[in-house]
Amino acid sequence: MNIITLSQEEFTKNTDFSLSLASKGHTLKITTPSGIILLVSPVASVAEDPETPELNIPKPEEFVPDPVGTRQFVDQSLQEMTQDFQ
Repeated sequence: MNIITLSQEEFTKNTDFSLSLASKGHTLKITTPSGIILLVSPVASVAEDPETPELNIPKPEEFVPDPVGTRQFVDQSLQEMTQDFQ
């Protein structure tokens, strides 16, 4: 997905179009006149990958992690990251 930078004025003039971009998975970075930066980003439970629409991201309440697989992944990743420190 892309990060699209907009001014507050651009966002205000094109709200419907901007929100349709966000609903397709893009993140909007909106800068207000006072310099505050806002991010509008789709929530993972409703985002779909536009390149492979059949791949839906599960809703957080439906996700059940595999504790054994997670532990193996973490152990392997830590081993790879720290192998040069020994």
